[in-house]
Parts: sequence; C-alpha cells; structure tokens
Amino acid sequence: MTAGRYGAWAACAVTGLAVFLCGLDHLVLLTALTAIRSDLGRGADAAAAGWFVNAYLVPVAVLPPLVSRFAVRVGQRRLFTAALLVFTAGSAAAACSATAGWLTMARALQGTGAAAITPLSLTLVAAAVPARRRPVLLGVWGALGGLAVAVGPLVGGAVVQWGGWQYVFWLNVPLGCLLAAAARVFLREPPRTPATAPESGFRPMAGSSRGLPAVHLCGFLMHAGVFGTVFWLAQFPQAVQGHSPWDAGLRILPWTAMPLVVAPLAGLLMGRTGARPVLVAGALLTAMSSGWFALVLDPRTPYAVQLPGLLAGGAGMALFFAAAPEALLANAPDRCASAASGVNSAVREIGALAGVAASTVLFTRVGSTAGPALFAQGLAAVLWAAVATAVLALLAAVAIGPARTRTPAAPPDGAVATEAPVTARPAAL
Repeated sequence: MTAGRYGAWAACAVTGLAVFLCGLDHLVLLTALTAIRSDLGRGADAAAAGWFVNAYLVPVAVLPPLVSRFAVRVGQRRLFTAALLVFTAGSAAAACSATAGWLTMARALQGTGAAAITPLSLTLVAAAVPARRRPVLLGVWGALGGLAVAVGPLVGGAVVQWGGWQYVFWLNVPLGCLLAAAARVFLREPPRTPATAPESGFRPMAGSSRGLPAVHLCGFLMHAGVFGTVFWLAQFPQAVQGHSPWDAGLRILPWTAMPLVVAPLAGLLMGRTGARPVLVAGALLTAMSSGWFALVLDPRTPYAVQLPGLLAGGAGMALFFAAAPEALLANAPDRCASAASGVNSAVREIGALAGVAASTVLFTRVGSTAGPALFAQGLAAVLWAAVATAVLALLAAVAIGPARTRTPAAPPDGAVATEAPVTARPAAL
C-alpha cells in the first residue's frame, strides 16, 4: 500500500498529523492555564503553571538525539508507534489530573512520547515518498507542524470555553490511537545502513555539508522567536483588550489560515528553487510581522490595524515550516538522516524553551501583567527582540548554501530500483 501514489500521501498524512498533534500541545495549553489554576487550587501557582508547559518541552528538547540510537535496535516504525501510544497515555493521565504535581508528571510523559514522534516522522515520511515528489509532500508535512502552532490558541480557547480544560487533553486520546493504528498500515521501515551503530550518533555529522549547522541554527532562532512571541501575543486579546478565549482565538484566524494557503505553494516553489529562498522569505516575513506589531500594538489598537501583522506572520511561519524539512534532508548525508533529524528536533525545541524563558525575563523587566498599558509595554520589548531574532535566522538561512546532490539509498538485494537519482537545483536568492 505504501508503494503507490496514494500510499505516499497516506504516509505523509499519518506522520504529519502526528507532528501536528505534538505541536498542538505546545500552545493549546496557553488559553487553558487560567482555568487549570483555578480548578486545581492552591498547588497550581504561577511557578507550577510554568512547569505545565516546561515539563512537556524539556523531554522534547533533550531526548531526540537518543532516539536514533534506540530506533536502530527496535525499528523506526515500531518506536514511532510506541511513542504515539505513550503520548496518548500521557494525554489521558493529564485529563484525569486532580493535582498540579500529577498534571506535571503527565505532561512529562506526553513530552517523552513527542520526543520520539517528531524526529522519526521525518525519516519515515522520507522513506515513503519518491525523491521526485519529495519537495511537495515534505512541504505539506512541514506545514502541518506550523499549522499546529497557529491553531493552538484557537483550539484551546474553544475547548476551555465550551467544554473544560480536561478536554484539551481528551481530544488527543482517540486521535493518538487512530494514528498508532494507521502507522502500522501505511508506514514502512526505512532500509538500514550496513554500519548502523556508528552512524546513529553524532560522528557522521562531521562529514556533512557546511549547510547543516546553518539549518540547525536557523531552526533554533526561528523557534526561539516564534514561541517567545506567541507565548505573550496570544494573551494580548484577553489580558489587554478583554476578549473571551474563543473571541481571542477567532481574532488570530487569519494567521491560522495562512499555512493552508501558503504551504502548497511553498512546496511547488521548492521544487524549482530549493529550500533556501523559501526559508529566507519565511524569516523575512516573520521579522516584518513582529516589527509591525511592535509599532502598532497598544490597548486601543483596532483589529483592522493588527491584520497585516497576522497575515505576514502566518505566511512567514508557513514558509519556514514547509521548507525546513527539505533543507535538513538536502544537507544531511543519507546514511545519517535519522540522527540529523533527531539533533535538529532537539535544537529547535531548545530554541523554543530559550525563547519562552528569554521573552519572560524581558517582559517582566520592561512591563508586567498588572494592567493593559504595562502589558503592551512589555510585549513591545518582546516583539522588537523577535525582530532581531528573525533577522539572525534570515542570515543563517542565507548561509545554508545550495543544496547538494541527493542519491537514493541502494535497494535491498533482489529489488529493482524504480527511480533515477535526483539532483536538487541550486537554491538561489
């Protein structure tokens, strides 16, 4: 079933939706924190609320480099399926939490599953997608991760307002079970290289193209800027302008919808230009979006004035998330794509952690949550820092350089190769 056209799309859907599910948990909690703290009582103070977020992010940031080593022993598809079940179990435990400590442990279990899902999904979809169609399908795959960042506050606001914060986690349970079952049907195990043990670590990275460190740096900076900004920007409609969680989610709908429009176009564009120009454009639009918000946002800013920033931010995020997987695969040797994916996943999540932490420090130094004017003042400082971060990410994207020639792995003994090697065109600005 995975050999034909629809098999490739099915594999892309399974892995992409799994990444979407994990990415959704990054931000879906933001609009639920107030309700959680109220429901769980005295144990859920501000510090505990921070751990509800960080307990998920820490294993996602730390564990991915170890995933490729373990996958060599048990198989990538099997580990991917098991990780989905771990994530699902953590979601059910979080939904049943009655104390802050229990919720923190459940979030850590969720993060442990997500730490394996994200890097393995890239190598599994790459194994299922023919080389000539890889840019388009990887563009769709990467955009699903970016879409999760955008819809997190919208989904969280809707669920909290009409169902309760527990349903933020209950939603993951049926979806996680369905994806685990689909992984057994639509995914195939990538071929193993002869010398698996040394190649699953970091040593092969030394022989990679010089663009690989730039790919990692670009991912770190973009995640730091996006997550550090969204953490506070998503609270602006409620904390400053007094909107309900659902209304706040609706107001970022243009940002949410942009990945659906831009991602397919980004995939087609990458087939002609390579990933680098798309990454550069994504970082540029992200910088423009943050700069626009920094200039216009105050407690009385009308929604129409905010709209250009929302559109530019959504487009920039979609371009980056669509192009990042192709940039990684184009600059990593085939024999260590799994290890490179694990390192990249860890670097990006560390960037998200660093971005949230740094933006919190900056926000509290310049402003506070004591009133709308002080909140807007602190947010402006965070936004200008995000502009600088996006510009640095743009420079890192430029440093990635042209894509190298990729040659598909040799088929197993007795198998017939169905495609000729594909040479990626140089990515020109």
